[in-house]
Amino acid sequence: MHEASLVQELLRIALGAVDTHNADNPANRAVRIQEIVCDIGLIASVEPQTLTGCFELFAEGTLAEGATLTLNTVPLDCECTACGHTFSLTQRSFVCRRCGAGELHFSGGHGLSLTSLRVEEEKDHARTHSGRTQ
Repeated sequence: MHEASLVQELLRIALGAVDTHNADNPANRAVRIQEIVCDIGLIASVEPQTLTGCFELFAEGTLAEGATLTLNTVPLDCECTACGHTFSLTQRSFVCRRCGAGELHFSGGHGLSLTSLRVEEEKDHARTHSGRTQ
């Protein structure tokens, strides 16, 4: 299950970004990751449910615990070698939309990329918890 190693690297990058932000912005520290947004290539060998389950497990005890993992599938740019038509696939149906041939040329579509983080900042955290007895 390579999803576990993908999640470990994803968390390493996300937590590292928060550490860097906090070091550069001591007055505006991030105290929690609320959401991690990733793009997944259409033909990536990643099972989204397994990735999400691994994320929940590996995020426990970190600033990402309880965060949402949002996965966006990225369309795959293709060219039909039979008729020359160029188009983007959004589903795994590898036939030309114009001529119906299965002779497609494409590159990419395998990746997983972290595209954004949404964090809770210390001032937001203090405002949220100010009405509660700790």
